[in-house]
Formats: sequence, structure tokens, C-alpha cells
Amino acid sequence: MLRPAGSALRNRQQGPGVAHIRRGLYALLFVAFLTGTALAQKPPFPASEEHLALIARASEHERAELENPKPFRYQERLDWNWGSETRSVIETTEGRADRIVLFNGEPLSPEQQEKQQHRLEKLLSDHDAVKNELKDQKSETQRRIRIIKAFPNAFLFDFAGVERGLLRFNFRPDPDFSPKDRETQMYRGMEGSVWIEPAQERIVRIEGMLVKDVSFGWGIVGHLNKGGIYKIAQTQLAPEKWRITTLDVNLKGKMFLFNSFRFQRKETNSRFQPVSPEMNFPEAVNELLSSPGQERSRKAPAGTETKSARPMPFSRA
Repeated sequence: MLRPAGSALRNRQQGPGVAHIRRGLYALLFVAFLTGTALAQKPPFPASEEHLALIARASEHERAELENPKPFRYQERLDWNWGSETRSVIETTEGRADRIVLFNGEPLSPEQQEKQQHRLEKLLSDHDAVKNELKDQKSETQRRIRIIKAFPNAFLFDFAGVERGLLRFNFRPDPDFSPKDRETQMYRGMEGSVWIEPAQERIVRIEGMLVKDVSFGWGIVGHLNKGGIYKIAQTQLAPEKWRITTLDVNLKGKMFLFNSFRFQRKETNSRFQPVSPEMNFPEAVNELLSSPGQERSRKAPAGTETKSARPMPFSRA
């Protein structure tokens, strides 16, 4: 390729010394770039005692919130393999009441509305139905409490830096951790990250994945397969009021060696409104009965019309 005469003349005038200096400057700039990149990508290092204390306090705050939740009314969307269902949820100090208002994003048909109406009316007239409903909710809350209480003791934590004002910690299983219950067995094979808001000491997000198979009951009772995910995130709605906004759990495994199972739950919560702490469970049910929502046909799969949604760890949502 021909080069302009002026360019060739300038090169002859600069001589080999200038070209050598230029190459040296380029080398220095390249080294500086690599050094800056290395400094910007500092590897995580073991969490300090102060960091570990912060993680423990944040977990304790989540446990306290579970035991004494501030009630809200909100919309809960659950995504399943067959589609989605959206519920209107009202919380009380006794427990939550809910009503399905959408299937696959569409309002319920008159027949589906009637089934929801019947389920709620039964909760007003059948003492045993209410007792069983609230008992199930209480058991689920206790399971979630066990999960969050074990969290700071189940892992080894590395401080990974600050992201948008949140402290990020990577975690991996602590080989000395011995699960005391079934709910925390998954911690023995989970790695991931947790983000903590340092001023209010609240857990904002957890993202974990099973990096190995986890057996329980010496492998006879069952095991969880490698690759399962557990993600949960919450946001601040008002001073000292935090709520779960997203939950994504997808676990596979076997029970008693032969029976395969898959637990999948993808949950999105929105449209939060505070509820009077004086509202009781029957009042919440009556409120849902008076607001059935809009009607338009879209039928749900058989057997799903009257199921009550079960919250997952570690939110009351």
C-alpha cells in the first residue's frame, strides 16, 4: 500500500530514537491499564468479625420480622409450569387470607369466581377449616424462621465489595455446619451471594445455587440434585418496613431412592398497601369477598381453583 509522501518524510525526520521512545510509552500505558484492571477487580477476602456480626444481626432482623410482621395487602403472582395465577392477599396478625383474581393474566370466569367465593365463605362458617388454614400458615412460618436462623452459621463468608451502597458477601458451605432440621439441609451444598443494607442491617437479596448433590438421611431418605437455585429479594416500602418482592426456587431430587420430585416456585409481589393491625382474619376474608375483581373467561388447570398458596422462606409474603 502506498503511503503519503508527507508521512514518510516525518518518519525519516523522527528517526529510530523517537520510534523507540514511542514504543516504550505504549508499553507503560499497557502496564498501567493492566494494573488498574487488577486493582478494580480485587478478589474477595474472608469476612471480618465485624462483617460476620453484621450478617448475624441482619438475619436476626429478618427472623424478628417473621415473628412480628407488619400486615400489608398486596398482589401475589405465582408462575408454574402450566401458567400463572395472581392472588389478592390481606395479612392480619392471625394469618393471611387470599383470593385468586387472575389465571394466566386473565380475569376469572363466573364458575371460577363462584369457587373462590365458596372457599372464602367456608372460612367464615367452618371453624375446622380456619383452624387448619392458620395451623398450616404457622407451621410454614416456623420453617422459614429455622431457615433464616441457620443462615449465618451455615456458611463461610467472603467480603466481595460494595455495590450501590449494599455490602456484598459471597458464601460457601461451612464443613462444620450440622443441619438440625430438614429445611436447612440444602445449605450443605449451596454457594452464592448475599447483599446487605448496612445502615438498617437488612438482607436485600440472596442468590444461591446447589453446586453439588445433597443427601439427607444417609441418602436413604432422599437427596437434592446439583444445579438447584434459590433466589430471594426484598425492598423497603417505608421506614423500617421491608417486604419480599421476588422469590425463585427450583429444586430437583429424589425421596426414598426412587421417587423423583421437583419443587418449583416463582413468586412476584407488588402493589403493597398497609393494613390496620386491628384487622382480624374474618374481616380480611369479608374484604376479599366484597372485591372479587373483574370477570373474563380463562380457565385454570383442573384442581387448582381452590388451593391456598403457601408462602416460602423467608418472607411472610
